[in-house]
Amino acid sequence: MTIIDSFGKDYLRLVLEIHAHHIDGYVDAYYGPPEIKHEVESNGPEKPAALLSRVVDLQTRIPTADPARHAYLSATLRAIECTIRMLNDEDIDYLDEVSRLYDIQPQLVDESRFEAAHRALDQVLPTNPADKSLEARLQSWQKTFEIQTEQALPLLELARSETRTRTSNLVTLPPGESVEVKLVKGQPWSAYNWYLGRGRSLIEFNTDMPLHADRLLDTFAHEGYPGHHTEAILKEQILYEAKGYAEQSAMLLHSPAAVIAEGIAVCALEMIFPDDSHLDWNAGVMFPAAGISFPTEAVDQMRQIRKAAKDLRYVNGNGAILYHTGQLNQEKTIDYFRSYGLMTAERAAKSFGFISYPLYRSYIFTYTAGHNLIRGTADPAATFRELLTGQILPSQLVANNQQD
Repeated sequence: MTIIDSFGKDYLRLVLEIHAHHIDGYVDAYYGPPEIKHEVESNGPEKPAALLSRVVDLQTRIPTADPARHAYLSATLRAIECTIRMLNDEDIDYLDEVSRLYDIQPQLVDESRFEAAHRALDQVLPTNPADKSLEARLQSWQKTFEIQTEQALPLLELARSETRTRTSNLVTLPPGESVEVKLVKGQPWSAYNWYLGRGRSLIEFNTDMPLHADRLLDTFAHEGYPGHHTEAILKEQILYEAKGYAEQSAMLLHSPAAVIAEGIAVCALEMIFPDDSHLDWNAGVMFPAAGISFPTEAVDQMRQIRKAAKDLRYVNGNGAILYHTGQLNQEKTIDYFRSYGLMTAERAAKSFGFISYPLYRSYIFTYTAGHNLIRGTADPAATFRELLTGQILPSQLVANNQQD
């Protein structure tokens, strides 16, 4: 049985209070003592102003025995304080909000990088007289890999099996861990891992948008092995069960840990398929299973397209900054996603839905920031393994990268 001290219990009461009575979804996953959750849910809501005193109290009681945990909790409580101040209707600048919540410094990416990506894509995308615009050419290429919804589950099982096998060669997976997969609709995200505790995850794939065979492996690595599921099961075992670190049993969406979690998830595929070798696996295994005819000699073209488009990952972050700082309205933000991100109208609207959704409005930066922090280290693979089991902050990775 995991032993939790008084600090840990009070910490859990605070974050569960925010989740239960103020921001539904604030606690992304909880596997701590059920009686604490029941206690909080049974009580009436506290006013945000009253919650600030509880944060201050916790900040004076942070355990000091483990310096890494002390730093982690200090930054996490700063993020919780920011959330409560926002609940208390304090006016916080959007970029300051992101900085306080996630321990990162978001910045606009120069749009010349998007324009350069467009020029690179123009050189490598297939040409077709029917597709006159670059956007249409990219969408035609992507449609090559589109699958029917009823194909998804058996193909996802292929991805689950392969990513789990490769992850077991990277880290030791606890016995009994498991992943369940479901298809859903009506969500602002494309896929989501719900960690259930005791080594179990439910991964949901949103079918509102078309599913693509070339992305299933990447998405499963991100959500499952060696991404979110793997991080969760290892930290539950090492930090919560063995050390009694209560904070690990309540995974917060608005905290520096989210940057690390998404960094792990975004880098997950390249850790088990180095040098884009997943493209060869897709061509040899996934595409035939999906009934997609794809010559092996075209893999190099796929690799070139992937490389050309990599900077477009920053388009959504730019759009979020421009929208939330009042420089663009909804219509112009969607147009920004379409023009710079080469998105369909439907996907651009979905992207806007994500960056404008209250729970995710500042979350968008966790993906690119986390990826860049890991890739910026001297040994990304070693950093990746360390992050899977340790309490490490984004600012600490920044400092380490500057020293290297």
